[in-house]
Amino acid sequence: MTKNLKNIYYNFEEGNYGLKVVFDLDGLYLLFDSTNFIYTDAPEFDGWRNWNTPIYKEPEKDSLHVTEIKEDELTSYFVKLSNRDVFYIYQHMDLEGTWHQNFTMVSPKEDNYNEVVEYMEEEWVETVVPELRNM
Repeated sequence: MTKNLKNIYYNFEEGNYGLKVVFDLDGLYLLFDSTNFIYTDAPEFDGWRNWNTPIYKEPEKDSLHVTEIKEDELTSYFVKLSNRDVFYIYQHMDLEGTWHQNFTMVSPKEDNYNEVVEYMEEEWVETVVPELRNM
């Protein structure tokens, strides 16, 4: 399924984990709800169009698309884009013992790119095929 990436919206909720992401794929939406991905034609998150959008300025943004989604046992997630950038979701624990999720967009120009890609390509990291849920 090749649809152009139009935008990415994200929101952090209080409590454990709490990251929610909507990838706008030109009328189809890839949702991440802190534990899994689904494709849908109507996001179920209230007010998602008012969420934050990452600063992401790439010359070929109009032709970007998702090429692969991978997961490491519900702890790390990787959304690989057609320009080789990786939307990397990871977890960390604060001093009070609460788990949080965060993300970074990693491009081949960055110092940690090879480290993230090597992790993504480990044999235990599984490819995810999200279900399609029509609303």
